[in-house]
Amino acid sequence: MRLRLSASLVFFSLTSVPFTAAAAPLFVEKTENLGSPQPCAASNEGCYSHYVLLVDLDRDGDLDAVFANGGGYYTPATTAPLAAYLNDGAGNFVEIGPTSFGGFSGRVRQIAAADVDADGDLDLYAPDAYGMQPDALFMNDGQTPPGFTDEGPARIGVSSRSAGARFGDLDGDGDLDLVSTDWGASPPNSAGTARVYLNDGAGFFQEKLEAVPQGTQAIGTGPIDADLVDVDGDFDLDLLLASRKGESLLFRNDGAGAFVDANGDLPDQPGPYVYGPDACDVDGDGDLDLWLDNGAADLREQLVINDGKGVFSDETAARVVGNPGADDNEVQCADVDGDGDFDAVIASLSGNERILLNDGAGHFTFPPEPTFPTVNDFTLGLDLGDVNGDGILDVITAQGEGGDFSNRLYFGVAPLPKDTRPPVIRAVEALPSGMPGGERIVRFAVSDESTTDAGPRLARAFVEIEAAGGVADAKFIGGDLFRATFVAPPDATVVYRACAEDRQGNKACSAPLSFASGSGSGSGGAGGSGGAGSTSSSSGGAGGNGGMGGAGAGGNPGPVLDDEAGCGCRIPAARGHGGGGIGLVALVLGWLLRRGLSRDHRATPPRKR
Repeated sequence: MRLRLSASLVFFSLTSVPFTAAAAPLFVEKTENLGSPQPCAASNEGCYSHYVLLVDLDRDGDLDAVFANGGGYYTPATTAPLAAYLNDGAGNFVEIGPTSFGGFSGRVRQIAAADVDADGDLDLYAPDAYGMQPDALFMNDGQTPPGFTDEGPARIGVSSRSAGARFGDLDGDGDLDLVSTDWGASPPNSAGTARVYLNDGAGFFQEKLEAVPQGTQAIGTGPIDADLVDVDGDFDLDLLLASRKGESLLFRNDGAGAFVDANGDLPDQPGPYVYGPDACDVDGDGDLDLWLDNGAADLREQLVINDGKGVFSDETAARVVGNPGADDNEVQCADVDGDGDFDAVIASLSGNERILLNDGAGHFTFPPEPTFPTVNDFTLGLDLGDVNGDGILDVITAQGEGGDFSNRLYFGVAPLPKDTRPPVIRAVEALPSGMPGGERIVRFAVSDESTTDAGPRLARAFVEIEAAGGVADAKFIGGDLFRATFVAPPDATVVYRACAEDRQGNKACSAPLSFASGSGSGSGGAGGSGGAGSTSSSSGGAGGNGGMGGAGAGGNPGPVLDDEAGCGCRIPAARGHGGGGIGLVALVLGWLLRRGLSRDHRATPPRKR
């Protein structure tokens, strides 16, 4: 691959890089911090880890790890325990699976984590992939170390064939419901579906029959992943199913937990399969775009861009340069280089883990030097987060299918920057005027430095209400959405703004919005999405990655921060356009200039599954 450098870009890279470019990988392996031997080491198939999730199991403020395990890819093989690790805050992990999960062993492809009973700690859903035992729903006792009791038979009472699951508020009542895939009797060839289970508020679930249409499922088989994504900006959670064969599937939520076919809003996927897609705003216009791993031809990632209404176009050819073809398993959006936009981190089975660098406008380049150590492993999943408390993103990977099945841990190191950027309030719901005083519900979307399957990793999300006084805490409701409830006084103009604080203490708030209770009229629009500067008569949307918001109807700017009042924040640098470290794009150009090399990247032939 050869990169063409303009004179102005070369000058920029030489004069603006705040650190010395180096050819060493930006992530160093720290697998020894997971302890040895790893679980299942005595088995010739290891634990066969399909998936890993970084979450705070014991509420001590750091990220612990849970691996979903079970032998076999599409046919059942050996059972395996959940491998769960507690973090000491410095990135040293102690395995607690045998003691905390009561000796559980199963064939689990994916887990989902959420506080389903609203007691303040995270519970875990571990569905059986082959219907050979009841699905486990592990309820957290909130102790240190945490203990988990499998209450699946009483709380959900199903024995599924699920390869993917997510929690989210699907019916708009404020608690966390469940969507779980069903990949049929003979994956990956059997036509699959998804099932919806509604939460009663106390963590007991009842299936909502035929919530997901069945007639369209034949176009995609073996659904191996489920994502909840607000694709159309209406603040409810739509459903994306990744398919092993055929097309991935998109369904829109009617707001009450029933889904309608929206597959016509996705472009054709010429690639052979999609295992682990991700949604994030790559171009800074305030809506969610999609990465589909292996969705393009030649085993390359497909990038489909949202028009703001949930209709997607394939812009891979115009936006992605140099990405090598490889048998990949997941894409995760993360601001690896700290420049305020989302890069793409790719978990690869047949090649090395790698990143694609965003220029701030949603155009991606593959770096000429490895960002991860070169290892011979078979990665089925990964997650990112700061596990050692230094403010830099780290990576953990799940290994299966081949090699020695040892899961791996990598620490991010300098010149990668520490996280000093506040979260982005991607969009805020505009509340209507004219209703009498009383309870109001407002929903808003937040992004931070990395997407995760369990939602943005925030210390707190909340809404400030000027007229009513005080602050209303917000609850995570799935995808990147939060929900807050407050009481509006009668006959008053109520001004509110959505705020979020990340785990590093960086804080942000949206522009203020307003509505009039009682007989008042007129509602200030939210700031338009940054970058595109879109507007709407109901809500202009929060300023997106890449710029301050344009003017929404009613005329407020995009997200602002205030150090002197309210959430205690400041005006952020525009995401993707200066205001901090220059990031990996300049670092990569420095590599090229220093080494003067042009490299071919030949992917390892993909494995057949």
